Amino acid sequence: MINPIVRNDIESIIKRLGSEVKKLSGKTVLITGASGLIGSYLVETIAYLNTKNKLLKPCNVIGLQKNVITEDSRLGYLLGRKDIQFISHNVAFPYFPTFKVDYFIHSAGMSAPAIFLEDPLGTVDVNVSGIRWILEYARENKVKSILYMSSGEIYGNPPLENIPTPETYAGNTATTDPRACYTAAKRLAETLCFIYFKKYGIPVKIARPFVVYGPGLKLSDKRVMADFIRSGLQGKPIKMLSEGSDKRSYCYIQDATVAFLNLLLSAKNGEVFNVAGDLEEVSIRDLAELVHKICEIKEPVRVKKQDKEFIKGAPSRVMPDVSKLKKAFGYKAKIGIEEGLRRTIQWNKAITKKNIEIPS
Repeated sequence: MINPIVRNDIESIIKRLGSEVKKLSGKTVLITGASGLIGSYLVETIAYLNTKNKLLKPCNVIGLQKNVITEDSRLGYLLGRKDIQFISHNVAFPYFPTFKVDYFIHSAGMSAPAIFLEDPLGTVDVNVSGIRWILEYARENKVKSILYMSSGEIYGNPPLENIPTPETYAGNTATTDPRACYTAAKRLAETLCFIYFKKYGIPVKIARPFVVYGPGLKLSDKRVMADFIRSGLQGKPIKMLSEGSDKRSYCYIQDATVAFLNLLLSAKNGEVFNVAGDLEEVSIRDLAELVHKICEIKEPVRVKKQDKEFIKGAPSRVMPDVSKLKKAFGYKAKIGIEEGLRRTIQWNKAITKKNIEIPS
């Protein structure tokens, strides 16, 4: 059964998209990284459209992900449906559909630093090789649209004059940095998209998401928000790896999904868009304090011995310019950080109750 918080988000997503969703009627959408935070929301949104008969004909979804979807997993309630098919496949290697695919969304990408630092070659492959076989499929088979999920991290650490950061900013990243396996792979994948658009007219669009969070954020992925929420659910005071002065503009998954689907279903081929929340800019310490407030932890936030290696290369300030997205689609972020955190924490609380214990 769909989680109530997720269902509420999806109902809002569908309402905000309006008549655009009708373009999915009778079409087939292939989503890589289908069981991830972004992929799950995309799969569940289309499944909900089909369930509520919002489309003239059902939209078929093919979800590719490394893991096997089981009955007790996030998307397990969708198993056995004719309109939803999950296939366990490493998208670093080509997948050859035996059916016509109209839309592709490449959302697989190993975005958690703990994961991509552990498997740098796999991180490069899933981004670069992953989008390459999709673009090749589109060159040989007519498709309506491809959406590549890049990342706001491709900008690196912009100077003050480029904050808020527009899509025209070229970036400030080092190829020798430990995080380069992720940032450089995203940049090369973007270049591939533009080559295929220019040379073959492939209808590809690029989204650059910034710090997307929400239900589906795994507490084991070792990113700041996940670590903080895990501590909060355990009733423990947060121990930060720094003073927490770095700032982020967080984007709740509902807002991000509206932007992703608007972009996928648009005619903005060969274009790139920042996808982010711009309601507030929050420091890491502010985030920790909010988690304490929501989880009712009375003890103060603490700073333990700094782990400079783990945070090395991370941008000190993440603040995108989303004016292009606003102008093209009338985009407006609606969920602020406190409300988004509450929803994320409530979802994780329900999951940890189901699984009995919180991962340490």
